[in-house]
Formats: sequence, C-alpha cells, structure tokens
Amino acid sequence: MNIFTFQSQGMTPTATGEYTAYPDSSSVDLLNTSAEQPSRAVRRSAGAKRLYKPFYYLLLIYLFVYCSRVTELIPNAHIGMILQPILLIGMIMTGRVKAILQMPLGKVLIALTAWVTICVPFSVWKGGSFGVFLITLQALALVFFMAAFIRTVPDCLRVMYTVALAMAAVGVLSLVVHSDKINNPRLSLGGGSDTLADANFLCLYILIGLPFLWLFASMRSGFKKVALLSLTVPMLAGAARTGSRMGLLTLAAGLLLYLIFASTRQKLLVISGGIIFLILALFFLPQRIRERFTTYFEAHSAQSEEAAESAEMRKRLLIRSLELTAEHPFFGVGPGEFMDAEGAEAKEKNQRGVWHYTHNSYTQLSSETGITGLVLFVIALFGAYRGLSPIRNKYPDARVRRAALFTQMAVLMTAVGAFFLSIAYGGVITVIIAISATFQAAVANKARQARLQASENPR
Repeated sequence: MNIFTFQSQGMTPTATGEYTAYPDSSSVDLLNTSAEQPSRAVRRSAGAKRLYKPFYYLLLIYLFVYCSRVTELIPNAHIGMILQPILLIGMIMTGRVKAILQMPLGKVLIALTAWVTICVPFSVWKGGSFGVFLITLQALALVFFMAAFIRTVPDCLRVMYTVALAMAAVGVLSLVVHSDKINNPRLSLGGGSDTLADANFLCLYILIGLPFLWLFASMRSGFKKVALLSLTVPMLAGAARTGSRMGLLTLAAGLLLYLIFASTRQKLLVISGGIIFLILALFFLPQRIRERFTTYFEAHSAQSEEAAESAEMRKRLLIRSLELTAEHPFFGVGPGEFMDAEGAEAKEKNQRGVWHYTHNSYTQLSSETGITGLVLFVIALFGAYRGLSPIRNKYPDARVRRAALFTQMAVLMTAVGAFFLSIAYGGVITVIIAISATFQAAVANKARQARLQASENPR
C-alpha cells in the first residue's frame, strides 16, 4: 500500500515523533477502548459535520464578496458585516476557534496582527493607526473563519474556485461598468476610496484569479472547460486596460513559474497564447496605455510623461520609506502613518512632502511597524510558497499536485505585486496566504489519516 508521507509546514513533529495535522471535525480518543466510545465519536463527528457545512458555504459567499469588492459598487450593501457575526457564531458552535493554531502560518499571522497592535501606541497619529488595526483584525478574522471551516482538500478546491469566479467577476465588471476619468485612459472600478478605483489594485485583483481559473479549466472538459477558459479574455483585457506595469511583471512571474514545471506541449501553448495576446494588445489598447507599458524612468513622448513621473515618484517613495525605517527600526512611525510622518518630517526641514503611500508593502511594514513587522510578513509569504513545494513534487494525486502549483503561482504573483502596492494589512494578500495555509493543512490531515489507516490495516 503506497502511503504518501512528508514533512511540511502543515505537519509538525511532537515529542513522540508523531506528526500533528489539521484536526478532523472531531477527535476519537484512541486510549479509551470501551465499546461505547467509538459509536459516540462517530455520532459526534457526523453531527459536527452537518453543523459546520452551512457555515462553510456562508464562508464561500463571504470570500466572494471580500475578493470581488462588489459591495463597494452597491450603496448601503453590508453583506460582509452581516456574515461576519454569523461565521463567528458558527466557529464557536463547532468548537473550531483554536483551529488556526494548528497551522504554522496561522500563528505567524496572529503574531503579525499582535505586532501591529503593539505598534499603535507608538504611532505618530494613534487615531489613524487604530483604523488600520481594525482592517488588520478583520483580515485575521477571515483567516480564523477559513481555518475553522476549510477541513478537506475538496473544501480547499471549492475555495479556490470561489476566488477564481470572484476575480473573473471583477474582470468583467471592469469592462462593463468601469469608471470614466477625464484625460485618463486607465481602467478603474468604483470611485473615491473604493479599493478597485486604483488601476493597479484592480489589475492585481484580476490577475490573482487567473491561476485558480486555469486550475479548474485544466480539471474540466468539453463545454465547462471552454467556458472557464473564455473568462480569461475579459480578465486579461481588463488587466491590460489598467495600464499597470506592475501587472505585467506580476503576470510574467506567474507564467515563468508555470513554464518551469510545464510539459513541452503546455509551454508551447502558453508561449503561443502570450504572443497572440501581445499582438492583440498592440492593435486594441489605446496609444497612451501602450506607451505606459514601455516607459519606466524616462519619457519619450508627451503621452508617456505621466508614466515616467509615476516611476520617479515610486523611487522617491522607496528611498523615503527606507529612511524612515532606519530612523524608526523598532516600532516604526505607526500602522498606516507613513504619509503623515513623511509629510511632517519634510515640513520640519522646510521641504515639500511626498504625501503618498509607500507603494511597496515591504517598506510599508518596515517604516510603519519596524523590522519585526517586515520579518513576520516575509515569513508568512515564504511559508505560503515554500510549504506547497512538497505537495507539488511528491503528492500521489495529480490534481492535488496541480492545485499546489497554481496556488504557488498565486502566492508568487501576490508577492511580486506587493513590491508595487501598499497591501500589507489585509485584502487579497491575506486571502492568498490563508488559502495556502489551509490547503497545506488539509493535505497534511489527509496524509495523517492514510497513515492511521495503514497502521490499522497492515499487510
């Protein structure tokens, strides 16, 4: 009997040498050999399973809303605020509050949130930092919910499918109900302080869904496969219309990872598709968008001047965030307070402040929460990526190996996007890390069950 066993972040050795894995809905006391104990355990397991399933499907709805940001387009829509207390009640009712502690990445995210909390009293403006703390706490609550209600590999796959559909919805909506801005051809969705009103945010959200969409297209055949692949068209079109150079680098990083592990036929398909996409972009994208993709630090025409200025501004923000990190290495200037701290310091020196966010999640955390915040953030991203490698390389089920590869693509793309956006405190980056964490844990639990079955039924 071929049993798959491996050591990863989802399985941690105990003092006895056994591995603890993601817990089942109930545990059976193996030390109690009474005749009544197994039947009680089975009844408890069946009851807990029936109880947690409705909350799991509510979690899928919450994830769709959280990722697609559709409520920002609907006035007075508070679906997330309604679902949060329900999911909290479900987590308590099913006794899964501590499930997050079974995941090493869950502990890292708890530590990061705790550190953000510690940094609030040291902020240059405590009121502003408190708002960021609430955002971080909300993101951690989502991780708690995912740890509580995602228990098996099929559960994880449905979550990935939900995220794929949410980001596909973003891509379609961006083309249908996009925001029209005077003298700005870049695509955006919503307005004001809406998350996707920023073209770069919109691009990243769309692109993050592509690996999961391609995953499920690879698992389907016939009409379903064609339907899923067809969603790639509006998603890529929407991402291209944002004119985001960050998006171009992010997509290139994800495809490069895929090409490393793809077969020769798959490589030819991806390369051919990429060439076709580039040719279509040359014909259908507005001239200013095309020039933006080819401009980084120097303007070669009037249309590309804005793009060059944007790149120069990012360089300046990077330098200023590193300077503030050096000046405040322990607690930073306070969560979310880079812009205020930088502006105040410039005023003291009779200089003009930049008055922008860092546009870099790594220096965002280092300047606002110190080196400790940065280290915890990098550990979370590295664990989300590295913990999937044993699954991608060794798991006997090809579908699970494929899911690990496409999830790694999403993690890598998120990590690259984080170099150009301030997204460290929540949002899509938390969702991707949590998907990786729960997927690793579910696979570890399945491996544990296989070992137990093998020990009970030896050859």
